[in-house]
Amino acid sequence: MSYKIEFDEDSKIVTIKYIGSVSLGSRLSAVNDICTSYSHLNPFRILIDVIDLDMQLSYEEQTYFGKRLAANKDFGNAKAAVLHEKNYNPNFIIDTAAFINGYHIVQFDNKKEAQLWLSSAQINVRPLVSHQ
Repeated sequence: MSYKIEFDEDSKIVTIKYIGSVSLGSRLSAVNDICTSYSHLNPFRILIDVIDLDMQLSYEEQTYFGKRLAANKDFGNAKAAVLHEKNYNPNFIIDTAAFINGYHIVQFDNKKEAQLWLSSAQINVRPLVSHQ
């Protein structure tokens, strides 16, 4: 498996850690696994750890995945943080595509800061996107 999912009972944070090269199918499966098990949480706190990700998806696949994240209704109440190296985010294209399509993801290079933000009372409301 190219990803692992953990749930912290105390903080109620779902962490998905991508490891090595991860196919588009695996990325979609990871989203499905998280939504199936945890989307009932409110807020739905997600820490996406891409520090050990070796991005091999094409530009088109990354853009498609980002748009799928933005369109996923299970993420409507989600508060999402991406954890990456200080000077390199292999998830940049995905995060950008998701943001452009109305999904807000906050970037971090420090795990403790990401966890603090996710646990804070600050509510992340996904902006509505007009499709006119």
